[in-house]
Amino acid sequence: MHEYIVGLDIGSSNVYGAVGKVDSSGEIRIVGITSVKCKGLKKSVVVDIDSTSQSIKECINNLERMVDISISDVYVTLPAGVSELIWNKGIVAVSSDDKEIKENDVMRVIEAAKLIPIPSDKEIIGVVPQQYIVDGYDNIIEPIGMSGMRLEVDAQVVMAQSTIINNLRKSINKAGIGILGEVLQQQAIAQAVCKKEEMNMGIAFIDVGAQTTDISIYKRGNLCYTSMIPLGGDNITNDISVCLKIPFIEAEKLKVKFGDLTNNKEGNDVRIKVNAGYDNSVEIEATLLRDIIEARSEEILYYAKKKLEQSNYFNEISGVVIVGGGLAQIKGINGFASMILDKSIRVGSPMYTGAASPVYATVVGIIKDVISTLKIDKNIEEVEKYAVKNMKPKNNSIKKKENGDNFVSKIREFFTEFF
Repeated sequence: MHEYIVGLDIGSSNVYGAVGKVDSSGEIRIVGITSVKCKGLKKSVVVDIDSTSQSIKECINNLERMVDISISDVYVTLPAGVSELIWNKGIVAVSSDDKEIKENDVMRVIEAAKLIPIPSDKEIIGVVPQQYIVDGYDNIIEPIGMSGMRLEVDAQVVMAQSTIINNLRKSINKAGIGILGEVLQQQAIAQAVCKKEEMNMGIAFIDVGAQTTDISIYKRGNLCYTSMIPLGGDNITNDISVCLKIPFIEAEKLKVKFGDLTNNKEGNDVRIKVNAGYDNSVEIEATLLRDIIEARSEEILYYAKKKLEQSNYFNEISGVVIVGGGLAQIKGINGFASMILDKSIRVGSPMYTGAASPVYATVVGIIKDVISTLKIDKNIEEVEKYAVKNMKPKNNSIKKKENGDNFVSKIREFFTEFF
């Protein structure tokens, strides 16, 4: 039996893939993880199916070589930024003669929650239950096995544009890969980097990707808000590239290696040698690099704070978790973000060997969400039923700011100074 679960996270800059399994003790193990550059998406929307498909193929091939299996089906994440939440209620009568609530009753009430007007250009991509109600008794988390006459659910129905979702699915299918299931990006991140206690208290996630920043809020364990900002890590890299007149690729390397937002004044007189292209090199001051990164980072976090305040949940949030590769990997981001957001900040990374990086939060979360949802960890024999089909050994087959105007003036100053 090969009880592997394969997750695929398709982002605007990279495709991430991971293979996980449940061991004999019921613990989740990540046995393979990889990433491949992807240029087929623009702000979470597929703009080139062929390019996206090729990146997916390469990612799957890497996983197959790492784990020595043949992969034909995956679980995939659906982008958070293109979705919207609509509250609705579902009500059904308990069907069994003994009035015990069965799994079928839960499935029926969730389907009832989907009965809402749907625009022709959109489709329902998921339902997030907020609470179940049995015969008027609310705040029930798991109704299966309880007795009652009537079952209700308060839920957030997740809706997205059909074109965006279908093009994402087509890119995967064109790579010769089937889709076993779809996981909401917000759910995946929460599963990977957060504890239930935090989600019950109220917590926000800021996922800074290459071109977009996705924001989600959990309260009482439930997803209650989601939004997107059309800014990401590439904007920081582009500022470095334009201001220092160096190639984009070199600017990205510079950001990752020397990016620092700490208040430490030591090393401010350090000069960094940078490849300017055509075998030319230039030296820049570390303070200049910091100022460029700080200006755009502040802008992203300022807009994120505005979104959090608009959600009406800002005062109920106990903390903020930053994930993704856009900001989370910059040194000193915790203290810098805390000054802007007025909240306790931490960088969220999955606690698995080889996958302990904020860039892997979503893809690892897919595996955890699938296993948690299907309760595979409680019944290991169920793994084969839900694991990837046709998977077999490959060798057998083929400082604090008072307002938000500062970041705008900073960016304007840079471009005025350099041009």
